Amino acid sequence: MAKRKKSQELDLSRKKKKVFDIDTNIKVALKTGEVVRGKNLVLRNLRTNPFKMIIVANNCPYELMSELKHYNSLSDSEIYIHKYKGSSWDLGLACGEPYMISILGIYNYGDSDLESLKNKGN
Repeated sequence: MAKRKKSQELDLSRKKKKVFDIDTNIKVALKTGEVVRGKNLVLRNLRTNPFKMIIVANNCPYELMSELKHYNSLSDSEIYIHKYKGSSWDLGLACGEPYMISILGIYNYGDSDLESLKNKGN
């Protein structure tokens, strides 16, 4: 009997599905796109120049969320507000910073796939 070559053997490795990782996409957006970090900068820029998306930490204060919704209702185009599943510490670490970040404003996605969050409706 002839021996099988390794390339002819069955491939038993399981191919993983591509899982959307928001932390990686935030890092890519920070490097290649235009992102504003922090409550004061986001609120200041929101009045003059609307964002494409806003990412808010899970433990964001209620007053800030209501202020964002108010500005969103005043703007011509509706801004998608995504609720990040982690705390502000987690969002800060996702941005590569050693401090809390409660809110991110995204003007340009860059090479990231954050725009797909709008379609998922998370």
